[in-house]
Amino acid sequence: MKIILIILSISILSACASQELKSKTLPTYEHYRACDLMSLDFISSMQCGKTTRNSYCLPDNKCSKKGNKLVAYYDGLVESVQKKKLTELEARKLFLKRNKEAEIEYTKVMFKAAIDEK
Repeated sequence: MKIILIILSISILSACASQELKSKTLPTYEHYRACDLMSLDFISSMQCGKTTRNSYCLPDNKCSKKGNKLVAYYDGLVESVQKKKLTELEARKLFLKRNKEAEIEYTKVMFKAAIDEK
């Protein structure tokens, strides 16, 4: 099972990496989304997202402050589930909401950057 997850993770990351993005970076929320799409339990999804994101940005020191804050938020959700302050379902709803907000924010920034280039 672990081998399948590793192969799937590598496939997803390879597909994401091969996409051409103007910013030449993959936003934090995309790493977490890819892991969440693998239908893992919540904690495993969050660990996968953090691992793939850190593997992507730490080696070249290109982790953003906003991305770091998003990772910290998701770490807080994991901690809340582990301490039974939130159910996995409640935490997943909060994750999906915050991930969507991050995507919207990123899209706005990229749109503005594209307009400023013209």
